Amino acid sequence: MEPVKNETELLEKIRNGSTDDFGELIQQHQSLVFSILFRYERDKHLLEDLAQETFIKAWKALHQFDGRAPFSHWLSRIAVHVALDHLRKRKRVQNETAIEDLGEDALEWFYGEDNADLEGNQAREILDLAMQKLSADERLVITLQEIEGKSATEIGALTGWSNVGVRVRAFRARKKLRNALLAMENRKTGETKS
Repeated sequence: MEPVKNETELLEKIRNGSTDDFGELIQQHQSLVFSILFRYERDKHLLEDLAQETFIKAWKALHQFDGRAPFSHWLSRIAVHVALDHLRKRKRVQNETAIEDLGEDALEWFYGEDNADLEGNQAREILDLAMQKLSADERLVITLQEIEGKSATEIGALTGWSNVGVRVRAFRARKKLRNALLAMENRKTGETKS
């Protein structure tokens, strides 16, 4: 097995026109890019398209990489921006899935004491439905902060937002998500009483 080339040397070769070495750079970082993008898109074909878009953007912007931070951080930021752009372009229709389509046992999660019966997939469907009520920025900040456990500083580094901007977006997104879940619960309990 051929040893991995020094990343600095590899980047310098690519900047000097060695397109073959960019393939090696892709191989070194593809698992990172796919793991980031997988948090925002589950469709395998779309995921591959987004990864390709990330590497194309990195190729075109390589002259902007100044080496102050690791290349992987710079590439991660590009991947997050590609994911955010994808979410913005893909604005779903608000009521794509009717609550009734989730099934009775999924809705019991909202008001039942025994949440152990709810399958993980059903809870995920409910959360996905509620997340559709959020803007692309709100989905991004919730995913980064609540699911990935990133700090406001880390999110700011990935998105370009200030720490205060991250906190405000996160606060508003959590409030909006809570309201969406409550509205779903109220709608369901209202239907049960009828």
